[in-house]
Amino acid sequence: MNKYLLWGCIGLGSVSNAYAELPQEFGKLELKLNTRYWNDEGTAHPTLANPSPSSSEYEQSALGLELNYQSPYLWDWLGIDGSLYAVTKLFDSGKPSAQLLEVENNGKLDQNFATFGQLYIKAKLGDKGEIKLGRQLQDSLLLKSTNNRAVPDTFSGASGQFQLNDQLQTYMAYYDRWKPRSMDSFEKFVTENDERIDYVGLLGAKYQYKNWSVNAEYLNSKDYLKKYGAIAQYKLPMHGLVWTFNTGAFFSRDDGKLFKCGAETELDCVKGQDIDNRGNGYFVDVNVAKNNLEGGIAVSKFDGFWIEDNFAVHSDRNSVLTQDHGTNPFPTSATIGPDFTNNDETAVALRLKYNWKNYVKGLKTEAKYIYGFGAHQSNISSDIEGKERYFDFTVSYALPWVKNVDVRYSFLHYESKFENANLGEKINGMTRKDWDQHRVFINYRYTF
Repeated sequence: MNKYLLWGCIGLGSVSNAYAELPQEFGKLELKLNTRYWNDEGTAHPTLANPSPSSSEYEQSALGLELNYQSPYLWDWLGIDGSLYAVTKLFDSGKPSAQLLEVENNGKLDQNFATFGQLYIKAKLGDKGEIKLGRQLQDSLLLKSTNNRAVPDTFSGASGQFQLNDQLQTYMAYYDRWKPRSMDSFEKFVTENDERIDYVGLLGAKYQYKNWSVNAEYLNSKDYLKKYGAIAQYKLPMHGLVWTFNTGAFFSRDDGKLFKCGAETELDCVKGQDIDNRGNGYFVDVNVAKNNLEGGIAVSKFDGFWIEDNFAVHSDRNSVLTQDHGTNPFPTSATIGPDFTNNDETAVALRLKYNWKNYVKGLKTEAKYIYGFGAHQSNISSDIEGKERYFDFTVSYALPWVKNVDVRYSFLHYESKFENANLGEKINGMTRKDWDQHRVFINYRYTF
């Protein structure tokens, strides 16, 4: 660990211990330690230049620290919240990838960083809502801060939530910068062509009445992409079972001068030709739960390529794409790279969860299988048809003998293939021929 970061963490710990003795009217303080381990191996599809590609591997681990402060409301309406983020590399090998830390100009993974994460002013509007101004986390249908890396994505701008009545809530957000999970600074939004997106804005509403609920949202990446859609849910308790029925539809549309070939690498297109996007996705989802067992099945159908990523970021140090970001609301989505939202694709997902608390307290397992078929290229007319499969198995354990510590292991597998394709032809949304990934998460949380 870098010595400056080490002393910084010790300093944070000292402040935390001192804070533990202060009265609660000074606010709340929370410490999170997030240990992450990634082991990744995959093989690309053959190309004319490389008809027999070899597998690519990397392994990396990092420790993330979050120190989150939540202030009381002065005069019962105004406050300020903030957080410090620190990430240090534990080890890495293989081809560096910006999963947990940045890749530097020398091609090696960055050692560590420490920075201010969240920092915002909050203002209550009586009991009807709240406004936040500054750096903050986001959680909605089409834009979420990820929490499976060392520290979360954080956005800079303004947001508000408003409770119109007991059943209806609206929300909105406007952001012009974000801090990607692997970087130490807030960056401008760009397309994957490295063209500036001025802002990302969203507007949504939630309605709940008895066992019914509806969530609708509209998102706009200025001059690039707009997306909108809704999910409806109905819960039905019956004979000791709890049935949950979900259905939804989401649409993506090109929205201006920034939408061109290369703006989203998973689009199939020819450089220099005008392209558009009319991605329509629909799904139905049924889930049933009884006691410690839960299972479900979902089917999604796409007409056109539904674009998941709302924007990207390029590192000034490397002059290359660092990462892109979007949120997939479909129940047939995968945790690993591919989105299962290709043109003409049908995706079927099966889920199974079990809580082993009657045998081993704190132990849970879950599995998910997805099969996608009938996919075709977007913006290119061809006979190529793609199929893809994904499997995810996760074991999580909340340690009963160590308070506030939980451990999770996930194995992810993906594969895809094409029919009626010549060598080098592919569907860009099916990013690899095969892909295996192992992930380990160790989370510690302490609230003072």
